[in-house]
Amino acid sequence: MKKVIKGYKPSWKNFNKYFIYLKYLSEYLKYGDFKSLKTSLKYVMTHQLPEREFEAKSAMGRFLIRKSTTDFQFINYAYEKRIKDYLLKEVENFDVFIDVGACIGEYCIWLAKKGKRCIAIEPVNFEGLRRNVMLNRLENNVQVYPVGVGNKKEKVYFEILEFVTSSSHIDRKSTNEPNVDIERLDDLFPRFNLQDGDRVIMKLDVEGMEVEAIQGAREMISKIKNLRVIYEHFPADELKNDKALQQICGFKFSDIDKVNRLAVKIE
Repeated sequence: MKKVIKGYKPSWKNFNKYFIYLKYLSEYLKYGDFKSLKTSLKYVMTHQLPEREFEAKSAMGRFLIRKSTTDFQFINYAYEKRIKDYLLKEVENFDVFIDVGACIGEYCIWLAKKGKRCIAIEPVNFEGLRRNVMLNRLENNVQVYPVGVGNKKEKVYFEILEFVTSSSHIDRKSTNEPNVDIERLDDLFPRFNLQDGDRVIMKLDVEGMEVEAIQGAREMISKIKNLRVIYEHFPADELKNDKALQQICGFKFSDIDKVNRLAVKIE
C-alpha cells in the first residue's frame, strides 16, 4: 500500500510556483548540490522522497539529508528567503539567535558560522539537528534543547508526520501516550547564559503554539532589553501573537513577508 505524505506537496502543475522553483534551482546549482536538485525534481514530479540518507551543501552549511524527509528543501536559501534576507541584512545588529522549532538546525548552523551564538529548541527533529551541528563542528556555538515550549511544564502527544516532520504538532485530543516534553522558555532562560547587553532575535515556528510559547516566556521577554521576535502570521489568527506580546510589554510590528511577522521590542 502506498504511503500518503501529509502536509504541503509541491506540484509541477502549479505554474504560479515556477518563479520560486527557479530560485531553488539556482541555489542547488550554485553549490553543486545535484543530489538535492535531483531529489527535489523527483519530489515535485512524483511526490516521492529520498530512499537513502545523503550529505548536501548549501549557503546554510553542510547537512545530512535524512531519508523519507523534505530536509533538502529546508537547507536551500530560497526557503523562507525573506526571513534569511532580513537576518543577513541585520547580521551586525544582533548577538544571539534563539530558534524555537529549529527543525534540522539550518538557521542556527548558518548564523553560527557567521559568529552568532545560537540556541536551538526542537522537540521532534533534534537528533538530525545534533548530527548537523556536529557535521559543521559547531558544538561550542549552538546549544540544543530537545523539548517543545508552552505556558506550562507538561508531557504531551505530538502527531509526528512521517515525511514532513517539520509540520509535526501537538494533538491534545489524542489518546496516545505522550511523546514530547514541554518546557516554559522562562524555565530554560537561565541556562541560556545571556548577558545584559545581548541583542537577541528569536524565531518562533511552533505549529500554532505561539501564544502558549509567548505566555511561557513572560519573564524572558521582559528581561531581554534588545529583543526581536519573528513568527508566522495568518489573517485568521486575528493578530493573536501580537496581542500576546503586547500583554507583556511594548512592541512595534511589521510584516517580513505574507506569512512571517516581525515584532521589535520598544521601551
